[in-house]
Amino acid sequence: MSKIYTHELNREIRSISGRYELDREERVHIAEHEILYAVGNAMVDSSCCGVWGCRFALVPGVVVQFKCETDSDQNPVSIVEPIHGEDVRKEIIQHLQEAEGVSQVIFWE
Repeated sequence: MSKIYTHELNREIRSISGRYELDREERVHIAEHEILYAVGNAMVDSSCCGVWGCRFALVPGVVVQFKCETDSDQNPVSIVEPIHGEDVRKEIIQHLQEAEGVSQVIFWE
């Protein structure tokens, strides 16, 4: 099932225990698919359990249409298909860990 991905970089998202921010997006060809991913930093800095942070990647999925529309705030949006195959996910994780130095890879469902 297709999903809409809104391109919003350099926008801090806060939660009760910390924050995260995506700072870059890329497209890469893996397993005959054009994969869209974003990388950013997460920081747990207002938790009772201490301070922690990581560099992570968010993988919305396979690009169906790239920046094909804009939302009500004039942010570009793309249409993506989530990635479900374990072999493809493993290949993407390996690529992102090597190319981006991320410690976590999060896939849209």
